[in-house]
Amino acid sequence: MRAALDVFWETLRDWYNGMVGLAVMNFVWLILSLTVILLPPATAGMVVVTNSLAHGTGAHFSDFWSAMRRYAWTSYQWALVNITVGGIFAVCFSFYGAAGSVLGISMQALFAAAGLVWIAAQFYLWPFLIEQDNKRLRLALKNALFLTLANPLYTFILLGAAALTLVISLLTILPIAVFVTSFISLLGSRAVIERLTAYGKLPGVLKTGEEL
Repeated sequence: MRAALDVFWETLRDWYNGMVGLAVMNFVWLILSLTVILLPPATAGMVVVTNSLAHGTGAHFSDFWSAMRRYAWTSYQWALVNITVGGIFAVCFSFYGAAGSVLGISMQALFAAAGLVWIAAQFYLWPFLIEQDNKRLRLALKNALFLTLANPLYTFILLGAAALTLVISLLTILPIAVFVTSFISLLGSRAVIERLTAYGKLPGVLKTGEEL
């Protein structure tokens, strides 16, 4: 629990120190995401920038644009996987809900839990993809799922902080354009770096094909 809170406060500090640049990039991300088609690569660009900031090397617009190009194909694969998995969860949840039996309710609960784990893993997935020498989406997803299941309280606290940030920004309207995405992305990168360090996997870890 202490480690998660430390990550949260360090993220607040880092975001505050890089506030101007991150706010501008967050706004650019928002504009690009409104096109829908550019949402996945723009998200990849944001994660690369915040990962660099989490490592203490600063945030640069050149990294944002180059990451959009470099990870474009991977980002669309990521989007397709999430659409597919989300559709499967939605259909199964609806199907078992219509059954109206104890078994149906139990299966609904099971799919709801699996869906929450999947969503939580997305918080870690892109930071892992950046940290890995092997840029395979499958490996990043495996590592993200492992970290989620191995650290449930840690993940719950950080996701709770991210959710609270989102709610506050929605209530204040304007900050959502300049704060939320960059902050949550930075929080995810900070969390992955902290856990890798705690596991003795940094620096210079996650070599080709290596799992957490």
